Amino acid sequence: MKISKKIYLICLFASLLAPSLAQAEKILDRVEIVQTQTEADIHIEFLTQVRYIRHFPVNKEASRVQIFLEFPQFQTLPTQREFINSPPSDLVPNFSVNYPDQKTNSIGIRFKKPVKFRVSPDSSGRGIILHILLDKPVASSEPVVEAPVVEAPAQTIAKVEPLGDVPTKPEGMIDNDYAAKLVAEARVARGLGNHAKAIQLLNVALSIPGHAHLQEAQELIGNSREKNGESTKAKAEYETYLKLYPEGEGATRVRGRLAIINEATKVTVAGAPKAKKAIRDIHETTVFGSWNQYMYESHSHNYNTAGQSTNTHDQSSLVSTIDLNARTRQNEYDGKIVYRNTQTMNFRPKGEDRDRTQAAYVELINNNVDYLVRLGRQNGNSGGVLGRFDGAWVRYGITPKLRVNLVGGSLNEYKLDYKRHFYGINLDIGPVNEKWSGNAFFINQEVDGLTDRRAVGGELRYFDNVRSIYSLIDYDTMFKRVNTAMVQANWQTEDSTNYNMLVEQRKSPVLQLINSLSDPVFQPNPLGYPIKPTSLRQALLLGASLSTPLTESTLREYAINQTLDTNLALFGATKQFTPRWQLGADIQMSRVSSNLDASKAAIALAQLAAENAGTVLTELELQNLRNSFVGGNTWTYHVQAVGLDTLFKDDTSVLSASYTNGPTSQMQLLVLSNVMVPREKWRLDSSLKLIRLGQDASANTMATVQYIVSPTLRASYRLREKATIEAEVGLEVTNGNNSDLTNPGHLRTFRDFSFVGYRLDL
Repeated sequence: MKISKKIYLICLFASLLAPSLAQAEKILDRVEIVQTQTEADIHIEFLTQVRYIRHFPVNKEASRVQIFLEFPQFQTLPTQREFINSPPSDLVPNFSVNYPDQKTNSIGIRFKKPVKFRVSPDSSGRGIILHILLDKPVASSEPVVEAPVVEAPAQTIAKVEPLGDVPTKPEGMIDNDYAAKLVAEARVARGLGNHAKAIQLLNVALSIPGHAHLQEAQELIGNSREKNGESTKAKAEYETYLKLYPEGEGATRVRGRLAIINEATKVTVAGAPKAKKAIRDIHETTVFGSWNQYMYESHSHNYNTAGQSTNTHDQSSLVSTIDLNARTRQNEYDGKIVYRNTQTMNFRPKGEDRDRTQAAYVELINNNVDYLVRLGRQNGNSGGVLGRFDGAWVRYGITPKLRVNLVGGSLNEYKLDYKRHFYGINLDIGPVNEKWSGNAFFINQEVDGLTDRRAVGGELRYFDNVRSIYSLIDYDTMFKRVNTAMVQANWQTEDSTNYNMLVEQRKSPVLQLINSLSDPVFQPNPLGYPIKPTSLRQALLLGASLSTPLTESTLREYAINQTLDTNLALFGATKQFTPRWQLGADIQMSRVSSNLDASKAAIALAQLAAENAGTVLTELELQNLRNSFVGGNTWTYHVQAVGLDTLFKDDTSVLSASYTNGPTSQMQLLVLSNVMVPREKWRLDSSLKLIRLGQDASANTMATVQYIVSPTLRASYRLREKATIEAEVGLEVTNGNNSDLTNPGHLRTFRDFSFVGYRLDL
């Protein structure tokens, strides 16, 4: 299909199907494919921080991958359907990413055909990487070295660096891994300018027959000889490369290097003009994306202690999402246009239609000069930026291991009477020794002419094939307090056991001056404010009439009082016990320190977020929030089993059990879910959730126990290759006691929920 026709169809969909709609908070951000020597890395990025827990299956070729995650910045997770399709690529089969998967905190990745893969967290703490093993090794899409070199005159002797010993092959290491080690060390030597050492290592690598790194080593040795002033030998190495590998991007690069060397030999060195950089011959444009619409309905039927019923219409909304991506690559330039929008038409009485554009930006990258410019609405959960913003992000590579980023704009927040503007600078450092990297940042944020947030911090990361460590520190220099301190680690052993650990201390929400507006002093009362202020400017104006006028330092005290302190420690392990079954377990300790007003403000914020998503929090969700804000340690013990071919052929089952013991409440949770494909083009998802929630007695309430049963069933059918319809129905039945001592008795709630919708891949 021609590009113009694709664009026409996309515009037609947008104009015909877009209703007056609304925002729902999202989890997924974008998907990119990065080619390496032997793998294609699929980077799945999120709009929030994620904690990798485990994935399934392990060490197995599969067409469906399920990755279990935690999202620390969400108290109540969004439940609306999300999809991202794969960018067009010849490296991996087409795939889609969806959330949530099987009624769990997980994403599902479905490939058109089975792939060999491994999974790891990325280096940012906001993404996951699927490493897909390619059938045949390919040359990296990145240029090797593009700096031109002219042959040295006869009287000039090339600089010789100390060579040192070539590392011997360790006992038990296969030839392919040994060759990979030699090539990696050669790249390190080249980065240090020791090209003679690199040549020595590459000669040994090329002497090993039949390994997967021969093509890369042949190109590198030619380039290393060229950089070392050995143009004649470099020319011979390049010609050998072209005889062995006459096609592909590597051949294009090598022909460019040969052309420069041949041109240089036609003139004397003294009068030789400066050779131009070789430019890869790339000319391609792609347009892709998706469109989906889902109709959500839910009702609650509540029966009080006298048996009388009240009915509420919790949700009735049409949610539409469009995701458009256009990419053009012209030699060293890589340009993108991205637009993602989620809209909801709310049909509840007094319901409000809302619209939220998650992304609308243009981006330009120059791979030779190493700069990036991105303008528009974009996600900014790095460098100290607190989420989505409208503005600019500019990056420039000072060296291959040092990049400077400048960022500025205003946070994109919904229905507020103020705007928060910010600017910042951060440095990306590394990789160092191929495994270490980091980031250091400074951010300044203002609102109503006052400093809202001023912070410094950074990230330190370590990644190799079996271990990963990610750490983050965010310190506010205005409040003189740590906002976030966190360390997350993963380790996968040779017997396919995966260990994960997390230690975290966090302010919730992040310390900002605007948090002070939640302080009860701003509630309307005869001795204070006639109205509740909706901005700091309004609060200061109203405060000027008080006997003790407000000051900025007073607002900072209010902001501190309205901020929760949360501490978390988690340790878990996952083991593949049989070819069909995987078992994982983790233990978690959490603690929330706050005053009563801060807890109320946090609950109000969670209710507002749910309202913005077009739904309401259930009484169970509200009670869980209240319990979490009670002082003291809360312990959670969790066990999860995931299996293949359990009830039906080629199905997947997840069994999760957890026990939570807090200062005033206890909860037992059991979740059973299954996904099966009964026939081609069909998929059935079923789940059953069982909950027992116990609440301790207090001065005004008695001890209570609630029992909740919630079955759901979802069916999807693929009409065509790029069109799918699906529907879900579910029920939640709650039985419990009224905790009010003045009116004890039995309470019941029946809640039904459903959705029906379709998805089109463009």
